[in-house]
Amino acid sequence: EIDCHCKRCACLSCPAGTRAGHMLALRALATAALFTLASSRWCQLEQVKADVHGDFTYAGQWRLDGCTTLALDHGMCAEIDCPWRRKFEDEAIVQLADSLHGNSALTALSLSSNKLTDESTIALAEALRNNDVLTEMNLQGNEIGDQGAIALAEVLHTNVVLTILNLAHNQLTDEGGQALLAVLKSNASALERLYIGNNRMSESIVAETEMENRAASMPPGEHQQLGDRDEL
Repeated sequence: EIDCHCKRCACLSCPAGTRAGHMLALRALATAALFTLASSRWCQLEQVKADVHGDFTYAGQWRLDGCTTLALDHGMCAEIDCPWRRKFEDEAIVQLADSLHGNSALTALSLSSNKLTDESTIALAEALRNNDVLTEMNLQGNEIGDQGAIALAEVLHTNVVLTILNLAHNQLTDEGGQALLAVLKSNASALERLYIGNNRMSESIVAETEMENRAASMPPGEHQQLGDRDEL
């Protein structure tokens, strides 16, 4: 479903029980509908979501002006064999990152369960340098390593708006985990929630991250009382 500035527009969806041939046909119609809406001057996309059966492999320049939520998650499938499912790779995401420079509308970006590596993650990190509206980014279930994590950490030390970052189920080791944890603990960063479980790092780093997440969710008074008990 797509929320538009002018009205609510529903894209065709494909139930899990539909035969593959029909699903392919419906997918083409749904993609065509999205292209039509995206190119219409009278309709500003506010929320775009390609769900578990989505196949929105956009051609040409990404159109994000007016869009506040973009979710392109392709990680799960109800059928064992899904020939119609395509995952986004670095080239497409680097192009997407270019459109985030100076974007003043997009507040939430989800790219979980695709094929992102350090290359596209570094591009997204660079985009965050000039972006002051994106508050949530979900990159779980990709192939991101320490270089991508370190690039994000470097930018987030001075980014004052991104509060939630999900990098669970990637290929981070202790090096990337420590860099991100340092950002989470920094008073200069806006980051409040960091998810890095199910990577290749020490459990102690994950545990400390979870503790910081819990502390951030506590009211200020309770957080102070917890600190007082630790000193006893």
